Amino acid sequence: MEAMSPTLIVLAVLTLYLAGSLWVGWRSWRQGAATLDDYFVASRRISPLVLFCTLAATNFSAFFFLGFAGASYRLGWPFYGLMAFGTSLVGLSILLLGVPIYKLGKAKGYLTPPELITGESGSQMLGWLYGAVLVIFTLPYLAVQPYGAGLVLESLTDGGIDGFHGAVLLTGVMLIYIWLGGMRSSVWTDLLQGGLMLGLMLTAVLVVMQGLGGFGTVGGDLAAAHPQKFMREGAVTWQVWLSYTLLWPMVVPMFPQLFSRFYIAESDKALRTAAWLYPTIVPLLFLAPVLLGVSGNLDFPELAKAESDSIVPILLLEHAPLWLAALVMTGALAAFMSTADSQLLAMSSILTRDIAASITELKEDEQYSLGRWLVVALAIVGLALAYDPPDTIFNVVSQAFTGLAVLFPTTVALLWWRHTRSEACIASILTGETLVAWTYLAAQGGGIPEWFTQGFHPSMPIIFLSAVILIVGSLLLGKDSET
Repeated sequence: MEAMSPTLIVLAVLTLYLAGSLWVGWRSWRQGAATLDDYFVASRRISPLVLFCTLAATNFSAFFFLGFAGASYRLGWPFYGLMAFGTSLVGLSILLLGVPIYKLGKAKGYLTPPELITGESGSQMLGWLYGAVLVIFTLPYLAVQPYGAGLVLESLTDGGIDGFHGAVLLTGVMLIYIWLGGMRSSVWTDLLQGGLMLGLMLTAVLVVMQGLGGFGTVGGDLAAAHPQKFMREGAVTWQVWLSYTLLWPMVVPMFPQLFSRFYIAESDKALRTAAWLYPTIVPLLFLAPVLLGVSGNLDFPELAKAESDSIVPILLLEHAPLWLAALVMTGALAAFMSTADSQLLAMSSILTRDIAASITELKEDEQYSLGRWLVVALAIVGLALAYDPPDTIFNVVSQAFTGLAVLFPTTVALLWWRHTRSEACIASILTGETLVAWTYLAAQGGGIPEWFTQGFHPSMPIIFLSAVILIVGSLLLGKDSET
């Protein structure tokens, strides 16, 4: 009997995974209700452990499996500290922002991030601007997901499955369960996808380490052949390290898919539980992709920058039988789907509630129907952007992160500072996003001036200036009058 082709093996594993996702999504839909509250925020009844799992799974995108490992391949172990410490601080963000967002959402019926901003500031213009920024900068991040899934499928089948066609298939399955059950389906498929993702990433580490001779051998060989991969100096400066440490706790709660999940908790206790679980568990999970990425330098020391994003499937194809490589990389597909479905749902809710419903009067059933169709439309836009994405996964995501982080000062101010003026918030956001555009163009044209960054990631001076404008503007204008 002839051996199965690589494409057939991958398709068999993929079919089992997708069937499981559809079944979980269908079961979730059967338990829900056809209402806006259930479709967008799962009727605000998600328990503490499930809430933590969906927060983590939603945040573990294709970047976790591919971009994270690729950046570690290039920068070495210093990248772990750069990511893990900042991610630990996300727990503080959940307490600082998540808890008051949950309380306001439950008390006033907010379903989307801009609804809260509009309601607390009294400014529809600020809400529209806030929502526009969320959608504009989430779209390229969304495009990373099918692009990453395509890289996986193309690598595993040696080109037998075209990456873009595979991404279309995965997106289609994801749309089915999101169309049916909305947030409820997203949360419960997150449990399946998150469990698969973490278990299979662990399997990848064990298989690759065994193929390379064991953990001790790998460490010794890396230290001898690539000592620079253990040194912060030359790989990551202290300014860059500090930049990413501060960036993660500011940007993660600004992801619309994470912000929206603050609404779905059954109580503020659920969020407080997630706040201490996040820094306890997530940094440990980050060890796996970093270990794989750094170790890839032993077998493949000369990969180009874009190629390094595929280091995990490349290593698996080198050290594992194809069926096992296909099974393990199903975790990357789970990472793609667990983030992309949440992004689609969050952007759909913003366009439905904060744009369409504020322009024309829509009944609840009309908003429900529009929200579902917008999920489909946004998925098509994401696929179009993924067809030929620029630069590496890490750089695409990093640019989107900076744009979203500009919203952090406004969000904190509206939740915690009673003197905040909506006009100052608008000026803060417009200034910040103008600087984001300028730094992007400057980077394309020869580099961002050193006088602006002073060695830091561009997000740091941008966020700092945005915060200064908000504070000074609010103080000069005085407290908002009643609206």
